[in-house]
Amino acid sequence: MGAKYHHSGSFLGSLMGHHKEAIVYSLAKLWQSNLSTWITLAAIAIALCLPASLHLLLQNLKSLTDDKREVPTISLFIKQDISEQRARDRGELLEELSQIDKVVLVPRDEALKDFRKITGFAETLETLDENPLPHVLVVTPHINLIGNPEEDMEKLAAKLNTYPEIDLVQMDIEWVRRLRSILRIAERAIFVISALLALTVLLVIGNTIRLNIENRKEEIKVSKLIGATAAYIRRPFLYTGVWYGLFGGVMSLVLVHLALLWFVGPVNELARLYGSTFVISGLSVATTFFILFASSLLGLVGAWIAVGSHLRSTKLEE
Repeated sequence: MGAKYHHSGSFLGSLMGHHKEAIVYSLAKLWQSNLSTWITLAAIAIALCLPASLHLLLQNLKSLTDDKREVPTISLFIKQDISEQRARDRGELLEELSQIDKVVLVPRDEALKDFRKITGFAETLETLDENPLPHVLVVTPHINLIGNPEEDMEKLAAKLNTYPEIDLVQMDIEWVRRLRSILRIAERAIFVISALLALTVLLVIGNTIRLNIENRKEEIKVSKLIGATAAYIRRPFLYTGVWYGLFGGVMSLVLVHLALLWFVGPVNELARLYGSTFVISGLSVATTFFILFASSLLGLVGAWIAVGSHLRSTKLEE
């Protein structure tokens, strides 16, 4: 178990010396078996990478529903028999309302051109006798008049639906509601997955420490014969478990951020095509430290269970 500890006059100094030696000893043993160490760290990193990635995905999806920089709009689909000029006049009248900031008319011919570009159904649309798309008024409310977005938007939409030219009112906040419902389910699913993967990390580290104990069984017996306490025997293995958890957590963060860099380009391009200012975000500092703390704690607990089981089985537990 390494060099014999030197006693000092101070209990605290002696304890600190014990921990220092255990730290150095556990690190040295950890890197003596490079292949097995890297295999274990890779398994831990992959297990931790999945919940971290799911958490990151969930946070970015939440930012879409919580983004207050862009005001949700209301699309007013005009009846088919209403002329473009009449639709334009209605839009000008709506702009005079105190709740509305801006109204943009999208004529049916312009909407048809855009539809052709997006869908690629140009040849099919040419066979139609007339344009099936209506004129659309895109209404942007005043952001300072929206305290509760969903409730206030519903009231405004109900008011706009009373005008005789309006055939259908569609709020772009509807997708936000659906997404929020999905996210609530996803949060619970991620919690369950994280708990199962945390148990996996615990078992991996515990089994690795158990193998280390088996390989050093004779060394432990000799240490016990010369007066080593259970705490003395346990300490290096506990630090080894912490290193496994900590280094595995660091590797998982590296994997997550490499994957994130791979997605940044396509996500930014998609946001640009939709005219959005959405920017994908990475793990926060608080989340990063939590992952490292949680992985280290899992390593400590896994090592404690493995060492405690061995000490009890050999009747060395005090």
